[in-house]
Amino acid sequence: MKPGLLVLDVQKDFFEGDNPNLAEFLRVVPNINLAITEFRKHGFPIVFIQHTSPNKKQGTPAWEIYHEIDRTPSDSCILKSFSNAFWRSDLETLLRSLDVDHVVTTGFSSEYCVLSTYRGAQERGFKAMILQNAVASVDGNSRTQFVYEISETLTHDELSEVLASFTARK
Repeated sequence: MKPGLLVLDVQKDFFEGDNPNLAEFLRVVPNINLAITEFRKHGFPIVFIQHTSPNKKQGTPAWEIYHEIDRTPSDSCILKSFSNAFWRSDLETLLRSLDVDHVVTTGFSSEYCVLSTYRGAQERGFKAMILQNAVASVDGNSRTQFVYEISETLTHDELSEVLASFTARK
């Protein structure tokens, strides 16, 4: 079994001028990319999850992955319509087919999609963690801090150690 990285809702609409916490979203992008780089280095799966809704229709510019995010065609992609990326999607099936039993969650919005997906992973028997400094909320950093306080988190240094331990087991 192995870890997988979930990159939630890193879509262009969050980087428009009406985001009151835009600076925080921009600040976490390099941290998300650092996690992506680490997972690629170890050969572990990366799954991008894109939210689709009436305001964020599939194929529109708002729906697209933000251009600063390091996504490649080999990365998996799942569409979702609910905060919990596992709900009524193929995410669990995909992760099980990739032999993933641990998930590290990154992306947007901390108190909605990140937390819901983190808990959805736990409910389905995955070991779940949220990567610190790799999630953000439109509604402010206090909500992200709250999510960290009620969830199992790990730092980038801890992530590197975890991925190295899984690599050693291969």
